[in-house]
Amino acid sequence: MIGRTLTDIRAELEELADASGEYHVQCGRTGERPVPVDGRRFPDRETAVQAVRVAHAYRATLRRYDPRAPWYDFVVCEADTGPAGDRGWSFPPTAAGESPSQRALVAYCHDLAGAVFEALSASDHAGVERAVMDEYLAAAERTSDRDRLCLQLLTTMATELQSRLPEQARAETLQRASAHLPATEGSARPVRAALAHLRSVGLIDGFALADGHWDRPRAVTVRGYELRSCGERLPTLPLSTETVRRTAGRPRVATAATPVDDGWRIRVSRTDPAAGSLDTATPVDS
Repeated sequence: MIGRTLTDIRAELEELADASGEYHVQCGRTGERPVPVDGRRFPDRETAVQAVRVAHAYRATLRRYDPRAPWYDFVVCEADTGPAGDRGWSFPPTAAGESPSQRALVAYCHDLAGAVFEALSASDHAGVERAVMDEYLAAAERTSDRDRLCLQLLTTMATELQSRLPEQARAETLQRASAHLPATEGSARPVRAALAHLRSVGLIDGFALADGHWDRPRAVTVRGYELRSCGERLPTLPLSTETVRRTAGRPRVATAATPVDDGWRIRVSRTDPAAGSLDTATPVDS
């Protein structure tokens, strides 16, 4: 699957966009404006036509990771000046009043899943890659809420990586996946920075330090976590990846999760220097 990633293509689209532009791109059949053209305007018709080509490339790449992603017939339209013309649409299609945070969450799920798929492909873990997709498609058939499909993809990916890859391979996969995500600065408090980012994209509602200090946390609590536990494990792929991206050396990663009244209490500790262990689905304490 090596080639332009979803992040690369979205960056190209951002270069074309102009917040004050008079044109937008939408589906000619449904009127929807899905990712990646949701909420974006373009300065003139010629630029919007370029955006159509970029949007088609994005959707084609997305379908490599999520075969259930719907098809759209993109057309260029002159932007309306009323409220209806400013609707932001996303995949999966939801109500016109959807919040920007929901669109950010959908985009984040696709970016992270795409980055991990690229890492698996580059690492010759094609069997794991196929297993993730097969399990996701099976789980998606049981998912009645279309808004949760992108979350189901991350959940499936986290559990399959945990069960099918040895410790060192998981660590290497997350390190490689980081290279396919937007560049970010390191942090003296990487766990806190990772949680702040997950809050900014809507994957969690809030977080707090539960034990230790932010420079060396031993436990954190998270509220409103969108990924649900699977059996005896809690998918922690996003937290692990975001912490790895912000850490030079051995990151502190989730080692156990305990349900609490308002969410989860997650223990964190430094990775084993010998095994380089990084859990993508953390054991749940009773």
